[in-house]
Amino acid sequence: MRKSTFSLTVRGYELDGFGHVNNSVYLQYGETAIWNFFQKSDLLKYLEEAGVFPVISESSQRYLHELKLLDEVQIDSEFTCSDYLVTYKHKVKNKNTNVISCVIKGKFGFVDKKERIIRDVPAAIKEYIESDPDDNK
Repeated sequence: MRKSTFSLTVRGYELDGFGHVNNSVYLQYGETAIWNFFQKSDLLKYLEEAGVFPVISESSQRYLHELKLLDEVQIDSEFTCSDYLVTYKHKVKNKNTNVISCVIKGKFGFVDKKERIIRDVPAAIKEYIESDPDDNK
């Protein structure tokens, strides 16, 4: 299992009529956390070279507490791997209060850019997710 952390600030255009983050925005936060994970782990270039891109196959959200304008947000993510899919869990929390606002769980696979079919999780990504983060890999 690999862990990753991503931070952001709630922006005005993400709010609904009640002044808190719109439910669909949490999905964007979760997907941004996934792309941030690939960027921080230096795997974006590998994805391009391998000719695949991640596609979310399922996602569920549990809303627990509101986020408001200019709240500082931290997304703590965990990633695990099988042959075909990567499973993720994001805990979206207010950094100032440490209260969890939403838990997002889901899975994504990798689609071949040319053939448009799902491929196995690329070996380098699987190895990275399954390796011990304390091994300095």
